Amino acid sequence: MKIKSAILVILFAWSGYAWAQTDLGLLQKWVHPGNDAIRENGYQGAQTCATCHQDALDEIVNTVHWHLATPVRNIQGLPDSSWWGMANRECALAGSTSPSNWTASTNGKATVQAAGCGLCHIGSLSQPNMPGAKPAEAQKNTADCLVCHADKYDWQKRATLVKDSSGTHWGEDMSLTAALSITKTPTNEACLRCHEHALSDDYKRGTPFNAQNDVHAKASITCTTCHVTEHHKIAKGQYESDMIANDLPDVPVTCTKCHGDTPHSGKNSDVLNEHTNKLACQTCHITEASGIVYENWGQPVKDDVNGAYSELSKYDAIPAIHGLYVPTDSIKMGHPSYIWRIANTAENKNAQSWMAFETAGNNSPGAKIFPVRGLTQVMLFDKKLKMSQAPGMGFLKDNPQMANFPLLLAPNREVYNKTGDVKAAVDAGMKPFEAMGFQWSGEWMPMQVPGTSYISVNHGVKKIGMSCNSCHSTHGAMDFKALGYNAQQSEQLEKPQ
Repeated sequence: MKIKSAILVILFAWSGYAWAQTDLGLLQKWVHPGNDAIRENGYQGAQTCATCHQDALDEIVNTVHWHLATPVRNIQGLPDSSWWGMANRECALAGSTSPSNWTASTNGKATVQAAGCGLCHIGSLSQPNMPGAKPAEAQKNTADCLVCHADKYDWQKRATLVKDSSGTHWGEDMSLTAALSITKTPTNEACLRCHEHALSDDYKRGTPFNAQNDVHAKASITCTTCHVTEHHKIAKGQYESDMIANDLPDVPVTCTKCHGDTPHSGKNSDVLNEHTNKLACQTCHITEASGIVYENWGQPVKDDVNGAYSELSKYDAIPAIHGLYVPTDSIKMGHPSYIWRIANTAENKNAQSWMAFETAGNNSPGAKIFPVRGLTQVMLFDKKLKMSQAPGMGFLKDNPQMANFPLLLAPNREVYNKTGDVKAAVDAGMKPFEAMGFQWSGEWMPMQVPGTSYISVNHGVKKIGMSCNSCHSTHGAMDFKALGYNAQQSEQLEKPQ
């Protein structure tokens, strides 16, 4: 017995030593092994990283973050496998396209009124690359590895235009301070350098991902815990309404990955778990959001930053300047809107709309109710030309709904914001398309886009969700009739539970 006891003591002691070593290893901060070489030779951008990580550089230029587009599937009105994304799709909130606004600025700086699309592109290019095109070596070497992988990064260096032999482009922080703070995986703060609208009480989604507003941020869960990565491609999820490019379309981003299919326990758990058959978790656990609900690009107004005319400047983290022009807009705070969504999986045809319209209903197999921000848009259109006449849009001629849809114009934000002259802004914004042999008619009109566009809302998650009566009441958060329930069903659902 004494021998056995001695053996057990030795085993427990060894086990404790092993655990102590493991804990010690976990506590040690990871340090980039290339720091000594960077100190000795300096940092020259992506070329320095490629000395050891050539595969990583090749990977990054094959992602959404480089192309701003991917081959798409099951998008209403778009051919499967064609390349689409913010590279070639009008952004309602920006009121324009990336070719028209790549380097839009206010006196060389990014502002609320003019923050060019190239500001958040992973490469410092003077103009956007063609979606799917293989980048030249010189373009590839402009990749900004540190904007994702540096713990310390001076954003103002990136938010300032630089002019050199390659043209005019947004800058990057290549300082030793940034280069010697490389992290193995991007921190949340690094992601939010570009995805800053997930950080502030802003006009886009209004669901801040910070410890004060999101239970996952408070728990120090990282972005890449849910948005998993594969060779620099990042999973976006399959239930988005507004971003159609997707690096990993077959990788779901769902709450059930961590919380399971029956996440509730204790009192009323059976009823609550039954709700997950029809409701996304976010629907109950995101209790409020702010966001633009109306935007009119045909009616520019002067931005007095905190006055009645520009709501934008109150919520955007990027600096604003008095007296520049912005579109007329309206921002609403409170409960999100709610729509049915189905997952964009291989078998679900027409799962998404390229205009971010609703594509599912209460009778759609597998559909769930998701929170969104509804947006009514007055955009700028050509009085004479049709959308199907634009470069790459000929396929719309065979679409009954879109064959005669007017051409959506792309104003230059910098001209728009400085002058408030819509025609001058459109003239400047359409110049990149002239290089493709396409000219607009010269006559524009404001037109409300038919239907409501929906911006997905997935952050700002609370531990305690809305009460039952928040929805199940006469004037609850949800409009059950709008969600497709008949009068009798709606009346029943509006009764306090």
